[in-house]
Amino acid sequence: MKFISLKNLRLSILALTIFFAVLLAYEVFFLVVNSNRAEVFPDSDMPPQENSSGLFSSYIGENSNYLEMKAKSAIMIDFDRDDDLDLYYGFSKSYFFENQDGFFTERTNVYNIESSGSTGLVAGDIDNNGYPDILKWRFTPSTSTSLEDSYNTEFDNSPHQIIMNHGNHVYETKEYLPSYLVPFIHSQGFIDADLDGDLDIVIIEDKFFNQFHLFINEGFNNAGEPILRNAFIESRLDTSSSRALAIIDYDNDGDQDVYIPRKFGINWMLENQTLTRVGDEVVYNANPNPFFVEVALNKGIDDFNASPTGSTGYGAAWGDFDNDDNFDLYLSNWGDNILFKNEQGASFINLSSEVSLESDSLSNGSAWGDFNNDGYLDIWAANIKKEDDLFLNSGDGEWDASFSPFFQSATQDVVPGDYNNDGWLDVFAPGLQMIGGNNGPKYTSLLYENISPDSLTAINNWLKLDLEGSVVGIPNQGWSPNANRSAIGARVIVHLPDKNISREIIAGKGHGSMDPLQLHFGLGQHNNIDSITVKWPSLDINTNQPKKIVYQGPIQSNQRYTIFEDINYLLTFTKGDTNSDQIVNILDVLSSINYFFDETLFNQEQFWCADMNSDNAVDITDIVFLVNFIFVH
Repeated sequence: MKFISLKNLRLSILALTIFFAVLLAYEVFFLVVNSNRAEVFPDSDMPPQENSSGLFSSYIGENSNYLEMKAKSAIMIDFDRDDDLDLYYGFSKSYFFENQDGFFTERTNVYNIESSGSTGLVAGDIDNNGYPDILKWRFTPSTSTSLEDSYNTEFDNSPHQIIMNHGNHVYETKEYLPSYLVPFIHSQGFIDADLDGDLDIVIIEDKFFNQFHLFINEGFNNAGEPILRNAFIESRLDTSSSRALAIIDYDNDGDQDVYIPRKFGINWMLENQTLTRVGDEVVYNANPNPFFVEVALNKGIDDFNASPTGSTGYGAAWGDFDNDDNFDLYLSNWGDNILFKNEQGASFINLSSEVSLESDSLSNGSAWGDFNNDGYLDIWAANIKKEDDLFLNSGDGEWDASFSPFFQSATQDVVPGDYNNDGWLDVFAPGLQMIGGNNGPKYTSLLYENISPDSLTAINNWLKLDLEGSVVGIPNQGWSPNANRSAIGARVIVHLPDKNISREIIAGKGHGSMDPLQLHFGLGQHNNIDSITVKWPSLDINTNQPKKIVYQGPIQSNQRYTIFEDINYLLTFTKGDTNSDQIVNILDVLSSINYFFDETLFNQEQFWCADMNSDNAVDITDIVFLVNFIFVH
């Protein structure tokens, strides 16, 4: 029998004492702070306020101020790594809601999270510390027609911000771009454009310049602000305006490209030149010049013929609706929405004459998601003048539009995510107002709970995957052997006996929002998965080709797994669960302490769970992180 030394016993007792003391203080604090705080979203056992569509029920707090629910964009991300998707949305003000087991509580001021207004949000781990950060941008058009007046008035007072996430609910707001440099941001996204292992930023401006910018991440200054180098600009000096962007590796060469819908002009498809194909080989180009090449016209997705004045694009989303590992494009217009089928990156086919996925309204954003878990991506279109459209994909060329959401709420975008962890995709729809006048409740943003199991005769299965890159630092300025921590740009293929299902982690789509970093797969009636292939946005140093790792099955369905780049099997536990009992508590603290003093040995999975700050070491800092993690959860 192995005994714990007296020294370790004393440390354990000390840790327990600190733990319970801080826990008591924490509980008292939050009882006081939240005693009079109204929840915007009610408990799940309360009846919804509206009629169900048969697939979804929407929730809104009965006593909520509709002005607080106004939103132009939103993100659902697990910011605190407790396995629940949290919510942040904004317009005239911004609000942060912590998700605890399916219950949302507003924590904006409690966690010192920036509450100023925003017209767009995107999240990713820009400092590679294991916790996703938030980009929020301001768009405050001047009433003046003079560009110079705009510079000197409105925009000087509204810098674009990045909210740094330090873990354990510690957030810090930094300015990342002065508004006079890029005053008219309408949308942006995170992308590892140069594949060096950290996240860069792409930006589209709305007016005057009609410019696309790529800002390369070159680290942080002494003030903790990111150093960004403007490495590429695409301009068109015409009367059109750029409304949104949608990121994807459309040509499947290993780097992500950017599609830009434009109002009354020709849409852009900016193809990343960091990786190019020569036959079956992929060639890495360090510092390509130009960084992007515009190919929309050549590929057939310029959409110039949508109206006499050109495209009316307000949003776009990429998804592989036919499971051929080529991501297809859904363009949401203030005209007819269009589905473009991707022909292996060589060209696109407009399917408008074959399938009717149009809206008789004005559509802003859209999102793909397998909402009935049948193994085929469906499409949700956010509409301005009527209820949203939901098109269910049967997989045989037919689309069912009979389950459209009930409410009319001038929806701006669509954010799918499994907020209650039941394996079925729910939806948060940011909106500005309810269409139809001032009578009755003013529904703005809505949270839709997926109730598909109540409507389906056969319950389909599902899979959820969280990916984490292993980068600690950038060894050089070239193609990194490690992916960015958020694994943005990674493509995952789930192999089933009758089909392959592809997803990609993207941080920018729709109308100024993004999908969760967590990937969701509907599996139909399959109980097991044959294998999973991950194509990482990093270098295989043995082949000088994009890194590809295959995880062999059978892999059980209806599970959430974590895939860490340097661990060659699927993780079934979460950060902090060092003793692998699927609960994060004081026993995990004791396990980490004993490991620290060489009393126990960790396998790769336990080591990953114990490495709370993701620096590839387990030390006293991780133990402090773990204790704090337990306190705040």
